[in-house]
Amino acid sequence: MRRKTIIIIVAIISLGFLFQLTSQYAFYWFLGVMGTFTILALFDIIQVKNSILKNFPLFGHLRYIFKNISPEIRQYFVEGNTDGSPFNKNQIDLVNSRAEMKLENHPFGTEMNLYEDGHEWVAHSQFPSKLKDKIPRVKVGNSQCTKPYHAALLNVSAMSYGSLSSRAIESLNGGAKIGGFYHNTGEGSLSPFHIKPGGDIVWQIGTGYFGCRTKDGKFDPKVFQEKSAVNNVKMIEIK
Repeated sequence: MRRKTIIIIVAIISLGFLFQLTSQYAFYWFLGVMGTFTILALFDIIQVKNSILKNFPLFGHLRYIFKNISPEIRQYFVEGNTDGSPFNKNQIDLVNSRAEMKLENHPFGTEMNLYEDGHEWVAHSQFPSKLKDKIPRVKVGNSQCTKPYHAALLNVSAMSYGSLSSRAIESLNGGAKIGGFYHNTGEGSLSPFHIKPGGDIVWQIGTGYFGCRTKDGKFDPKVFQEKSAVNNVKMIEIK
């Protein structure tokens, strides 16, 4: 490759001398550019630190040029709008547009393959039904029940006070009150933080009898009767 490079440079310089016959001004420009390339090629040949430049003088620099601009090439010409990591082009464009006060929302639709593993989605109905005037609920309790409860279809599942903070319990029960659904206490007992917001409660009782147990760990009917009579407690779940 070194020999070919020298031959090519010599051939181009020889061709440049032929240009002198037509335009002396153009010849000086040509000689200056080719002279620079010739010096660079000769330096690549005699240097001993870089084997790529020594074996491929002058042309070896293209490798490092392309290597330096490869991130930009991938970003602007190779990668798709959803391929980038950690942020893809769609996300970057959305952040930039919001920063420039141009667009606050991304247009409806997606370029992602939602059928691949890792995507969860719900498709809209082609023929949506008319919304009911009342939210559908399920009646719990038959004619023997003096206070049957009409439960929502979606509710707060069991998470005990022992696993969450008092503020979290109050927030969950407050949300249940606003949304009109119940809040399951979990088997960690019925605490004042469940009752304070005023949301509907399902009191879950497990094998530990937490909230209705005696000092020796047995079931306490009296405490159970008192807490089950709390107005917020709509149902009792035996676990």
